[in-house]
Amino acid sequence: MRLSKQERIGVLIILAVVIIGLGIFLFIVPAAQTIGTSLENRQNKENEYNAAVEKANQKGPLKDQILDAYKDGEHLADMFFSEMKSYEADAAFREFLGQCEAQVLVTSISVSAPGTATLSPNFPTEAQVTYDLKQYANQGVEVEEAVAKRLQRISQLATALGTSQTIGASTVSFNVKAKNNDELMKFVDEINNYVKNENGVDIRKALMLTSGVAIEYKDVTEKYDQMVDDLNGQAEEAGRQAIEAGIDGEYHYQPQAPQENPDNPDNPDDQKTTIEDTYVNSGMTLTFYTIERMQNPQAQLDAQDGGAAA
Repeated sequence: MRLSKQERIGVLIILAVVIIGLGIFLFIVPAAQTIGTSLENRQNKENEYNAAVEKANQKGPLKDQILDAYKDGEHLADMFFSEMKSYEADAAFREFLGQCEAQVLVTSISVSAPGTATLSPNFPTEAQVTYDLKQYANQGVEVEEAVAKRLQRISQLATALGTSQTIGASTVSFNVKAKNNDELMKFVDEINNYVKNENGVDIRKALMLTSGVAIEYKDVTEKYDQMVDDLNGQAEEAGRQAIEAGIDGEYHYQPQAPQENPDNPDNPDDQKTTIEDTYVNSGMTLTFYTIERMQNPQAQLDAQDGGAAA
C-alpha cells in the first residue's frame, strides 16, 4: 500500500512531534527539575552563608557585651560571702568579733549547717487615710509631679527586682553580755555596718541580725515599780483611815511618810547585787548571706575565638 505525498508528509510531521515530545520528556524535563533543585540548594546555601556572615559580624560586639555585663556585675557579689561550711561560718563570725569595738562578751556560740534564705525587696509606703469626704474634696486635683515620679520609680524598681530571690545562708546563734544598753546597741550597729577589707577595698558585707535584741531599762522599770508600790501603800493607808473615821462621818487623809524598804534598790546599804546583775543579756541569731560568684567568661570566649580561627 502506497501512501500519497500528503499522507507521507503527515506521517513525518507526527513522527517529528513524537520525537520532540519524547526528547522533552526524557531530557529537558529532568534537566529542568535538576536545575530547579540546584537553584533551591543554591538559595539555601546563600541563606546559610548570609546567616553565618551576620553571626560572625555580631560575634565581636556580642563578646564585648558579655564582657561588659560581667564587669558591671563583677563586684555586685562582693558584699555577699562565699558559700561556707559550718567551721568557715564560725571563723567568719570570730573574724567579725575580732574587729568589734563594742564592750560585749559573746558566749554559747552555735553554728548551723549551710542552708538557704529568701530575700524580698521591700518598698515601704506611707499609710494613707481615706474617707468619702476626702475623696470628694480632692476630685480633679492632680498628683504632685515629685510624688508621681517617686511612685513611677518605685514601680520600675519593683518590676526590675521581681518578687524574691533564694540565696545561700549560714546562721550563728550566740548570747551577748554587755555592761549597759548603750554597748549592746553599739554591738548591733556594728553588725549593721560591718565592713571588711578585701583585696585592699573596704566592702560592706551582707550580715544581718535575724533575731534577738531584747533591751530592758531596769533603772526606769524599777523606778516605776517603786512609784506603784508607794501609791498602792498610800491608797491602802487612806482606805484604812477612811474606815476608822467612818463612825463620825469625817475623814481627812494624812499622807504618811514612806517607810524605809530594806529591799529598796535606791538604798545603797540594802541593795544586794552580783556582778551578773550589772550585765545586759541578750540571745541573738546572726545570718551570713552567701552567693556563688559568676565565673569570668574571658578565657572561654578566647578559646571559642581560637577554635573558630582554626
